[in-house]
Amino acid sequence: MGVFSSIEQFGSRFKEPVNLALGMFDGVHIGHQQVLKASQNHARKINGISVAFTFPLHPATFLRPENAPPLLMNAEQKAKMLHAYGMDHVIFRSFDHELSQVESDDFVVFIKERIPSIAGFSVGENFRFGKDRRGDASLLKHNGEKMGIRVEVVDSKNIDGTTVSSSRIREELTVGNIENVNHMLGRSYNIYGVVSSGKKIGRQIGFPTMNLEWNPEAAPAFGVYVGWVKHLNESIQLPAVANYGMRPTMENDVPSPKLEIHVLNEFDEEKWGYNFEIEMALEYFIRPEKKFESVEELKNQIEKDRNKAIALLQDF
Repeated sequence: MGVFSSIEQFGSRFKEPVNLALGMFDGVHIGHQQVLKASQNHARKINGISVAFTFPLHPATFLRPENAPPLLMNAEQKAKMLHAYGMDHVIFRSFDHELSQVESDDFVVFIKERIPSIAGFSVGENFRFGKDRRGDASLLKHNGEKMGIRVEVVDSKNIDGTTVSSSRIREELTVGNIENVNHMLGRSYNIYGVVSSGKKIGRQIGFPTMNLEWNPEAAPAFGVYVGWVKHLNESIQLPAVANYGMRPTMENDVPSPKLEIHVLNEFDEEKWGYNFEIEMALEYFIRPEKKFESVEELKNQIEKDRNKAIALLQDF
């Protein structure tokens, strides 16, 4: 898979027919996945390639930075996920003054001039484009087909009568509704990070942890989660309980939140060590973070959390 930083760079390199999936694709949720699948299906029919055209930062970062939404994933994570869902290539085009001034009626020409082999667009039904977001999916379809370019508009995905969107996922994430988040993502919510050396407070009270300095833009609610931790170098996956937050019982004036992961099974700690990358998949939210009156009270609660985590994962 190729990742390109400009549409011109991509267009000069590839001459095959291209189906372009257009969107921000933050989170790459189940609605996005349908758009990607439509792009891939058309590309196969025309012996072409499927390409995601997206942005490294949200357009609002340029247009109205004070209201830019926090992102569910960074550009690197998004590129990997788009590839995992079958896209041949990804174009990250920075949203800038030039793009913000392209009139909606000129958008198809703008793309055609830069990717002469464009043969199709795939978009969601709520897709907007052009100056002041005046263009919609129906206009793209009308203008594209006038130029012989196929445009497929994909219906939104709905869960419980509500449209799946990146905004809705952010809202559910911030209140700890991780099962709803996973349902909308179509997969587990994953955290990636490098294990760092901590103060070994967990080990001192009988619950050793792996510590991650992890500060995403769109963060889950502070609290205790259950899931699976995977050593990316060893392909080892283990059941775990994790606390994300400020650790108020044990520390004061902590500068930033931390993810502390306690593995539920016995494992070879020497294989894990420090300074390696892990993936933590969150499956359940047990409780919000809380400041306890004593270390003993904290230990009792951790034991309860541990037992609940084991019970939850038994039937997973």
